[in-house]
Amino acid sequence: MSAPTQPPRKPSLPRAAALGLCGGLLLGGLYLLGTGLRGLFGAQDCAGLTGPQCDLLRQTHHELGRVQSTFGGALVSLAAALLVLLRRRASSPPAHGP
Repeated sequence: MSAPTQPPRKPSLPRAAALGLCGGLLLGGLYLLGTGLRGLFGAQDCAGLTGPQCDLLRQTHHELGRVQSTFGGALVSLAAALLVLLRRRASSPPAHGP
């Protein structure tokens, strides 16, 4: 005899919405992380600026890059945690009789 097959699961709208939210968090976090890292380590163009103006521009880009990379990393971590919570559990294999 063959084992009875399980019916396929019905699509779940809340689960699909949560996965879409996770995807948005992941993409937004990666973008913010990249922008922040570019602000931290990228060279700023100081053409036409005086010394104090260029220093202010560099400090501003550095601080904004630090904050953006921190929040970008946090968003990526949150999205990864939500994806782990929302993944489908593998069904346990059917028990074989003696």
